[in-house]
Amino acid sequence: SSLGEHQDGGRPNPIPGLVRVTSCDSTDSDDDGIERRPSPRGVSFSPRAKVQRIPHSSSLSSMQRRRMYTSSLEVRRNKIRNKREYRYDGYDWRNAAEECDMGVDMVTGELVHPAHEHELLA
Repeated sequence: SSLGEHQDGGRPNPIPGLVRVTSCDSTDSDDDGIERRPSPRGVSFSPRAKVQRIPHSSSLSSMQRRRMYTSSLEVRRNKIRNKREYRYDGYDWRNAAEECDMGVDMVTGELVHPAHEHELLA
């Protein structure tokens, strides 16, 4: 599911209105032998992007805060899950399991990292 328009490499733009600015670390030259200056680094937004104010958390009701923010218990559970997945992937992000390598929870339809597949069989 694409949230934005496709850019280089067919990858979806994660935020509509976000424009990728390519950059180089040094001067570049093409096959024509002409040297090019590196592009400035950073991001820029479309002039049509809408600015949305975010209220301070103290102005939210307790129900709103519970819905919007992660509890410390959930953060701890996510940390344990992430460490297990990272260990499964050999402590190397380049070996991270891809979506096509994951199982599917038949109840929720969510993808399940191979590190947790034994939990699906239980």
